[in-house]
Amino acid sequence: MPAIAIVGAGMAGLAAGRELARAGYAVTIFEKSRGLGGRVATRRVDTFAIDHGAQIVKAPTPATLALLQEAGGATRIERPVWIFDGEGRVSPGDPELNAEPAWTWPGGLTALARYLATGLEVRRETTVAALRREGACYVAIDAGGRDLGCYDGVLLTAPAPQSAAILRASAIGAELREPFLEALAPVRYRACLSLALAYSRRPEPPWYALLNADRCHPIAWLACEHLKPGRAPDGAGLLIAQMAPAWSEQFWEALPKGTYGHDGAALLDAATTVHELLRPLVGADLGGPLWVDVHRWRYALPDTACGPLALTGLAGLFVAGDMEAGQGRVHHALESGWRAAERIRAALAPRA
Repeated sequence: MPAIAIVGAGMAGLAAGRELARAGYAVTIFEKSRGLGGRVATRRVDTFAIDHGAQIVKAPTPATLALLQEAGGATRIERPVWIFDGEGRVSPGDPELNAEPAWTWPGGLTALARYLATGLEVRRETTVAALRREGACYVAIDAGGRDLGCYDGVLLTAPAPQSAAILRASAIGAELREPFLEALAPVRYRACLSLALAYSRRPEPPWYALLNADRCHPIAWLACEHLKPGRAPDGAGLLIAQMAPAWSEQFWEALPKGTYGHDGAALLDAATTVHELLRPLVGADLGGPLWVDVHRWRYALPDTACGPLALTGLAGLFVAGDMEAGQGRVHHALESGWRAAERIRAALAPRA
């Protein structure tokens, strides 16, 4: 049976891996971090659970809805998403968009990633730094120069700049490398600082989250994470502020990843600024934060799509991810992974 290496255990990589394994392929997924799901990332601080990246999952297609039902445990977020402008004026959101169900899982969205990974070989904390072409196969090479195995096909699902870095370091021939680099070059991403702020008081606004509609506010997205099941202790508040790209770039170095303010320790000045920015949007007396947890997403959301060659594949090399749609949504990543699996099956049929 063909052996397939998938670089990245995000939603596209896991979705593709699951489909290929079901079809009889020998699948190995390499993930540089300890986690699963990529930007579907749940972090725990004390007894709080934080979805620092993707906040919800929508299922606009029958296949995506079927996956959510198959995985089990998904709960619908009942409150709507409202909008606000650069002046901080809050108003009801789009009724049509709010009518489309938004789903989560008790304790965190990574429950879906864990389900997809069930039964798959996922080699965590293993970085694929380059590929080497040997005949019709590819050898995956780690950052220390060690071989990670020989594969009939490779699917790259990391963000476009990271996938491009692997290709530049690869011994695969310019006739293969250069067209892929050209196809990945148009993809642009927004950086995002994501801050979780815990409070001893729990706000209960009529909305679940606020979206900055005119992109003129330092906060791009503000969510009451405590309205999701299993996220915060009774009575406690947990807010997620995902900051706009310009603000995130400006304060990137001022907000290293980590948890601040525990046991009365001083908060970073930039974290205090975020607290002051969100207070008028919530419209409730929150008191001061118990702590602030910071996560940094250098490649948070793609704004542009990759070229078609990256998607069609060439000589056993393929690409997948939400960069296919040029829009960061969980269902786009899942659907891209499924389409990549179909392309791989068409190009590399299992041997009898």
